[in-house]
Amino acid sequence: MPDQFETHDMNHRHPSDDRHPPRRGMPWWGWLILVLITLVVLPCVGCIGWITYIGSVGPEARVYTGNEVPADFVDVARDVGALEPDETILYFYSDALSNIRNGFYFVSDQRIVVYSEYANGDPLTVVEFDQIKDLNLSRDTSLFNNSQIYLVLEDGTPVSFPVSSTNDGDERFFETVQAKAQRAGE
Repeated sequence: MPDQFETHDMNHRHPSDDRHPPRRGMPWWGWLILVLITLVVLPCVGCIGWITYIGSVGPEARVYTGNEVPADFVDVARDVGALEPDETILYFYSDALSNIRNGFYFVSDQRIVVYSEYANGDPLTVVEFDQIKDLNLSRDTSLFNNSQIYLVLEDGTPVSFPVSSTNDGDERFFETVQAKAQRAGE
């Protein structure tokens, strides 16, 4: 009896199989998508996360009036010995990204305080109003740079510190220092 059905040899390859070898793994476009995600999407997500973190824990890029200064910033100023218990902050600015201990500056009803961990020597500089011989404001209204307040003390010591020009905070800060220095010099 003739075989109605041929048996198929599983080890036998058809000649057309040589033109299209079996593929294994991910296709080329899959690798391309994976590389794009690795090189573009992940760094973008990381940058957005970093910016969100800095924005949530750091100070705003503006001069605070005394009643707007966050309580934790006041606590840091007290902790480092920059703020006396009977002293009232009039204007406050910090150029730090996340930790205000890196740098903050304020004018109070009694004096000017400059605190910078990047300063040579003692990070805390306290200037009484009657010590100021000359003062100057160098305004910079660009978004990325701060204005600078320059003080020259009676003994010739220069003191400078940054202040944000956002909402003219630098002018208010400077005018307050100027008025207090003039009253102390009378």
